[in-house]
Amino acid sequence: MDRWQIIVVDFEYASVNAAAFDIANHFHEWCADYHGEHPHSLDAAKYPTLEERQTFYRGYLGAGSVAGLEGSVQAWSAASHAQWAVWGLVQAREDVESGVCGEFDYIGYALSRIELFRAQRRCGQDTL
Repeated sequence: MDRWQIIVVDFEYASVNAAAFDIANHFHEWCADYHGEHPHSLDAAKYPTLEERQTFYRGYLGAGSVAGLEGSVQAWSAASHAQWAVWGLVQAREDVESGVCGEFDYIGYALSRIELFRAQRRCGQDTL
């Protein structure tokens, strides 16, 4: 795969959001390995560094306020965790109601995102 290729995933979940929310969500996806041993858990060690985030911002903005965008992204970060926690619970409920035993641990995923939401709210900026 070309290093600079963009691949759209989960298009069915596309919606109009604040740009900073979508960028925060994008950075959280850096931490996911949906094909690994624990696909429902995010690995905080894979969260992009401040330098990596600033490189993304410069590419996104061209010339603009990188610091301002970083603050907005960090402010929306917890909302991304909250949204995906609720999504995981809804998916788990649908599996239970339909009698499906899926391969993905939606409850584990929701709990992981709730834990990250709480950590984000406690610690503030520059966290998963």
